[in-house]
Amino acid sequence: MSSLQSSRDKIVDAAEKVVIKVGAAHMTLDAVAEKASVSKGGLLYHFPSKEALLKGMLERRMQRSREVLEKKSAELQNGPTREIKAYILSRLGRDRKTTDRVGASLLAAIAHNPKLLDPARRDYRGRLNKLIPAGLGFERAAVIVLAVDGLRLLELLSLSPFNETQRKKVMEELLRLADEEM
Repeated sequence: MSSLQSSRDKIVDAAEKVVIKVGAAHMTLDAVAEKASVSKGGLLYHFPSKEALLKGMLERRMQRSREVLEKKSAELQNGPTREIKAYILSRLGRDRKTTDRVGASLLAAIAHNPKLLDPARRDYRGRLNKLIPAGLGFERAAVIVLAVDGLRLLELLSLSPFNETQRKKVMEELLRLADEEM
């Protein structure tokens, strides 16, 4: 990793810690610079505005999500439903404590500037295009993806009514649906 990249990562790490503590709406560049142990000028070199920093945080979250999906896919046997099963496992099998706190706060900040989600929209469309032709048929694949993402959104908003046992059973049912023959 280049020192330029490691500086960016250090700043984004610090921003996530600040967001967890005070929320994205109350995150300041000064607080992030202090937490990252960099000058404000150093922070502004990498992220010239709070919006740029939020965008960087979202981009890194999307990249990490793609990496987890690729890892899960590589762990599964090759087959027509491998990608959608990897999607289920990567989205619902993650450690959610920190990611949910950062994600929920970022959602609140994005509500003030929906354009920040443009890269995520493109990424999501591309991901769906890869999952839908998974040998399931459009309808079943769409229902599985909607269920997975609906559960994740409920969890981000702290609205999920499911305990861990119920959540695990939902995940198992989604995996079964992915394996079921048409």
